[in-house]
Parts: sequence; C-alpha cells; structure tokens
Amino acid sequence: MSKADVIHVYLPDPMQQDAAAGEVNIINRIAAAVAPTGCRLVLHRQDAAELDKAAAHKGRAMFHMLDPVTPNGLTLRRAYHYPFWQIEATAARWAFDVARAVFNREDIDPDKAQMFRNRLCNRVLGPGDIRQGDYVFMPLQGRLLQHRSFQSMSPVAMIEATLSQERHLPIQATLHPKENYDAADLAALAELEQRHPRFRVVRGDALALLRGCNYVVTQNSGLAINGFLLGKPAVLFAEVDFHHIAGSVPKLGLEAAFAAAKPDLPDFAAYLYWFFKLNTINAGAPEAEDQIRARLRRHGWIP
Repeated sequence: MSKADVIHVYLPDPMQQDAAAGEVNIINRIAAAVAPTGCRLVLHRQDAAELDKAAAHKGRAMFHMLDPVTPNGLTLRRAYHYPFWQIEATAARWAFDVARAVFNREDIDPDKAQMFRNRLCNRVLGPGDIRQGDYVFMPLQGRLLQHRSFQSMSPVAMIEATLSQERHLPIQATLHPKENYDAADLAALAELEQRHPRFRVVRGDALALLRGCNYVVTQNSGLAINGFLLGKPAVLFAEVDFHHIAGSVPKLGLEAAFAAAKPDLPDFAAYLYWFFKLNTINAGAPEAEDQIRARLRRHGWIP
C-alpha cells in the first residue's frame, strides 16, 4: 500500500490505546468510511515527539482537538456530546463550517426537533427540575486577564461589562476545573468580589447552577449549549460555533447581545436539531460513514 493510501491519525492517551483496541467508535467509523476508497488508518500517540515527526509523513493526517501540523491535515473534535463529532480544517470552533452556516428555523420540523431535544437533554443532563432562576450563571474559562483574538474582551472585563448591563440579578461564577489560575487571576476575582457585592465566585455543581439560573454569560464555554437544552438563553463574549441563537457580543455589540438573551426569543429545540442532527457526524448512526465521507470530500481528501 502506498503512502497515498494511508491516513495518519493522532490521538492522546488513553484514547489512542482504546482506538488501537477497536474501542473508539468514531475511529472505527472513519476506518469503515475510507476503506472503500482503498485507504487505511495508522494510529499515532499525540505527544510532542510524534507531532514533531508528523510533518515527515507529508500525507493526510488527522489530529484530535489540535490545529493540523501538516499541510494536508484535519482536526477531529467531539461536538460537545457523544456521539457527535466534527471533522474540520482547524481546531478553532469559530471557524468551523457550522459557525458560518445560516440557521433557519423554518427548515426544521418542530415535532422532530422537540423529540430530539428531549432525548438529548435526558441522556446528557438527566432528570431534574428546570426553573427560571434568580441569578446569572457565569462559567469562567482560562487566562482571565488576557484579551485573546477570538474574544471581544478579557474574561475580567467581561465580568465588569456584565455587571454594567445586568443591574439586578446577582452573578454566580465558577472556575473551570481543568484550568490553572495564577495568583494574578485569583487576585483580580477577589478584587471584583470586594467591589461588586452582586458578583461571587462559587463552588458547586455546574449542572445544578445551570438548571437554576436565569441565563448564562460566558466567553464560549460549552455549558452555554447545555443551557440551550434547558431553555436557558446565553450571552457569549467570544466567537464560537453555536452562536446563532445566542446574544453574541462580537456580532451584535454589548447592549444588543444582552437584549437578545431572552427565553422567549430563540427556538431552542429547532436549533439543537439543526446543530447536532444536521451539522455534525453522528458516530452512532447508520449514516455515519456517509457523513464522514461527505466531510472528507469537503476537504478534498477523497473524490
């Protein structure tokens, strides 16, 4: 088999080990999708040493949640919940095809959409009360003092801006469990808490906080799309792939974004159906191989 018939797939441990044992469904479906074209997958551990050698392959390569390090590379990323995945030319969610697509609720069957939303909500979030709460939930991410290119402002500035727009409800913020916050980040939060009695960093179950909030404010945390499952509006301060029914500060400006975050405005069920059912690869569905081939064709990997 020639080099042209090989697709190199880079996965972190333990995902790479599980995939080698045939226990990662999306990798199995990709292998099945490309087999009729005469291609096979070669799995690699996604570590610094292997990534340094990746460019030497000079062929097709797929990377898990990383920007491709080869000219003919693609990114594989889970679309927030199993079994939904994206295959894209970049790891930047705001540059995904779905981010640039136009959502039209009129194209979606409302009954199918509601059934899909109910199933996904029950599976992902489980049973529990959904109520209109009396606080804003703000899941913080990382680099609190930095204004990165895909953000409208830094996370600390986001907190100040939210307090200026939301004059009544308290804000309950959480820290990301996988982020490392330095002394400057924590000092900035403590100073904000001291100056603004309505702002508090809380420890607690994110799902419980999501269920009980009035709406979500975040840069681009995936908790916001979980909020859509619960009928919670969102204000987003950064670019992301699920911006279409949110109040997006980069797209609308600050005041208009907060005005758009009303629970009676978006059609949450239609949007979730459109986003997951029509714009991702469902690795658990019979049509997964067709969806994968469509994505690979979109990126010029197969005819």
